[in-house]
Amino acid sequence: MLEGLCGSKNIQKILLFLFVNNKCYGAQLQRLLKTPLTSLQNALARLEKGKIVISYCEGKTKLYQLNPTYPLLSELEQLLKKTYTLLSPQDKKLYSLVQQEIFEGRFEASILLSFWERLKSVKQFIRIAKSKDENGWNGKGKGAVLVSNPTDNVLIFHERGSWQVKLDKDISFSNIFRWTLDQSAGVISLEHLRFGPDQPVFLFHLTPTGNHLLASVDSHLCEEDVYLATIPWDQHSIRLNWRIIGPKKNEDMEYCYT
Repeated sequence: MLEGLCGSKNIQKILLFLFVNNKCYGAQLQRLLKTPLTSLQNALARLEKGKIVISYCEGKTKLYQLNPTYPLLSELEQLLKKTYTLLSPQDKKLYSLVQQEIFEGRFEASILLSFWERLKSVKQFIRIAKSKDENGWNGKGKGAVLVSNPTDNVLIFHERGSWQVKLDKDISFSNIFRWTLDQSAGVISLEHLRFGPDQPVFLFHLTPTGNHLLASVDSHLCEEDVYLATIPWDQHSIRLNWRIIGPKKNEDMEYCYT
């Protein structure tokens, strides 16, 4: 869709991938695009020379992201968001980082069980929402979590807290989330029980993609909006990171559970 404007299908897909996932490395793009790594490296070098993307290293891995100081970043992201929302549901899935990573290696069931045990100890949370759209959802919330364990494979999070959208105004809120462990499938499902336990709103199937990382197996489509999730965690915190993209949404939200 942007090929004529970008001059290259590779550049179009690189920009869309970075927009959806925030960062990437060359081998991830190679698997997504099924393109020789040299061609992708040339496209990335061109984007970096134009100061549209920047690179940095985490350990020995070279990562790329959209340049936060690029003068036309806001306009570029609006264009990428429009392009992404016009894709078919199947094509949207191609840009899910999770789809590229999940089946490369099978992680031991003990990782899933360790995360499950860590969920049981959650007591409180901080929630931060950031939108790149002018009328998007921005704010910071915090609250307490009461965890119940009705069965061995189900945890219920009862959340109560306050949400600050303006410096002088707090809004009280409550949420109920249900986590369900399926060891045979190697996933944990997450549902929102806003309509009660018999009418759950399904959010994600989450599976280990690293020793201390879970991610959504697939993108969740809610009308025209796409939801993706990653959960890095350790003994100190669980960080549920949401990426939300739609015609009127370009948001990142983080739940930090402790």
